[in-house]
Amino acid sequence: MPRATTQFSGFTFGTGMGPSVRAHDHGSGNFNIRALVQLLPILLVILLNFLPSSAPIYALYRSYPYEHQFVSQKGINYYVKTTKFEQEYPPNSPERVALEVRVEKDYISILAQNCRAEMQRRQWGSTREMPHCDRLKQFEAVA
Repeated sequence: MPRATTQFSGFTFGTGMGPSVRAHDHGSGNFNIRALVQLLPILLVILLNFLPSSAPIYALYRSYPYEHQFVSQKGINYYVKTTKFEQEYPPNSPERVALEVRVEKDYISILAQNCRAEMQRRQWGSTREMPHCDRLKQFEAVA
């Protein structure tokens, strides 16, 4: 006796009894294409991870490979990777000025974030000293 089956969007559900009986095969040739299309986003993400990414030009703290120290015109220490930095970004060149503006913005952002944390700790009564807020005020007074 043939098994009772129900066709539902290309899938066949049976009772599990006896040999499988298929009335017709929907798109078995399209299965490979559909599977490939479904896997394509995953493959794309994996491949993008292997593309080289550009590392930042500078860091505000010394760490490998940012070991060569420079000081911005406003007195902020920053570190670069290469000893050829002076050749690639000569002092007072538009590129160097733009880089130092980014350094200053990053520095102010970090000071402001740390200052907010200090203000919260002060409200909680755990500290009275606020060195980051003091440095931020000094830096804004100079700028």
